[in-house]
Amino acid sequence: MKIDGIDCLGIDRVLKRGSGKIVAETDHALLVRDSVSEALMLACEDAEAGLALLDRHAGSGCSLLMVSDYATGLKAFERYGFSEKLECYQVAYYGDKPSVDNRLTVRTADENDLPMLTETYHLISPEEMEKVVRRRSVLLGYDGDCLVGFIGEHLEGSMGLLYVFPEYRRRGFGAALQTHYIVKTMENGCVPFGQVEKDNRNSLKLQEKIGMTRSDNLIVWMWRLH
Repeated sequence: MKIDGIDCLGIDRVLKRGSGKIVAETDHALLVRDSVSEALMLACEDAEAGLALLDRHAGSGCSLLMVSDYATGLKAFERYGFSEKLECYQVAYYGDKPSVDNRLTVRTADENDLPMLTETYHLISPEEMEKVVRRRSVLLGYDGDCLVGFIGEHLEGSMGLLYVFPEYRRRGFGAALQTHYIVKTMENGCVPFGQVEKDNRNSLKLQEKIGMTRSDNLIVWMWRLH
């Protein structure tokens, strides 16, 4: 099965970086396991073909799953008893390398920055944040000597972890941070992409402002609470 669409950029990323291994493949479905994020990722053009692969290779033993087809993702969520899900658009940058905002300088976060990052950002666990930092996947943004915020890359390769401190909001620093990460990703030879929750209108507007292309369809992430 071809995986050249915007919905499948996450699968494409883990395969190209070598952490993704093909578990099973048919003409209409592809199942990949990523050793970094420990996620299973399913791309499929046919719901029954996709669910058949999950029946054989995932089922109730799977703790983290991404499905690139929305309808199939909803069926998988119910079929395998997941407890939480995130329905989101995939966004990607396909343009020329953008110019960065000269107000902002960036540096790569290291282990010394972990206390600040874990105290500030609560949408991922401290353990996951530590893994992200060890992969050198978080950029800290500065206006002069003042830390204004940060952005990073989730373990499966999508841009995220965007945070601007309250006193620096509404000044364009969110867009500036993301532009810096787009440049970093492009210089590493990859297509910058991210995922935005379907009802997050502010983030969707930001992606449009930056020049990101939004998928027509939704993808579904699902997991189990321990």
